[in-house]
Amino acid sequence: MYAASDIHYPHYFKIFKDSLDRLNEEPCLFLFAGDIIDKGKVEGAKFVFESIVKRFNKTKIVATFGNDEWNETWDTLRNQYAYVDWIVDDYKVYLCDNTSIAVIGTPGALDKPTRWQLKNINNIEEIYNERIKKIRELIINTKKSYQRIILLSHYALSKLTLKGENPYSYGELYSSKMEKVILETRPDVAIHGHAHKGTAFAMLQNIPIYNVAIPLVKGVTKIKFSKTIETFL
Repeated sequence: MYAASDIHYPHYFKIFKDSLDRLNEEPCLFLFAGDIIDKGKVEGAKFVFESIVKRFNKTKIVATFGNDEWNETWDTLRNQYAYVDWIVDDYKVYLCDNTSIAVIGTPGALDKPTRWQLKNINNIEEIYNERIKKIRELIINTKKSYQRIILLSHYALSKLTLKGENPYSYGELYSSKMEKVILETRPDVAIHGHAHKGTAFAMLQNIPIYNVAIPLVKGVTKIKFSKTIETFL
């Protein structure tokens, strides 16, 4: 499967598209960890998704929302791109190579909500705490029924993949509580974006954590359950 995030169309689209054109193997899933568009400009998603459909017509596109997919655009994105599986604090199951894969998607959470969020989103801290509880339950429950579990989040999932960012900003980039959930529930793979200056890959007690932000990795990331990482530059 392939994954990417933070294309912020049109800013990093050329890097994404050039990388996409060099991919040889059609994946079962193409995962997007948010910020496909920039500042709520819904029309940008068309170019990103169409580039995949033209390249791989059998691939299922799966996405969660980032902070640049503003909440008021969610319904528009769902309606205009209904062929994309948009997952928000829920999961969908796919069969790839005779393996059942549950993808749990979430915009994620932060230890420290931004000033804008505190001003404009009522009870944002409570929203994040409830989201973390929900994700924990989803991982526990899906592990009972499916062979592989992927956690797909926009906001970062471990401080290990924040190395390169300013340590003082970690709280506005990830959730230590979500990282704890990963350690307790142990999904097979965790994928995120958002941290443009972080680290592309880390092992969190043998759990692979991928930061697939295009500004960082400069290409589409190929993800294997064999715990290896490959980026198509």
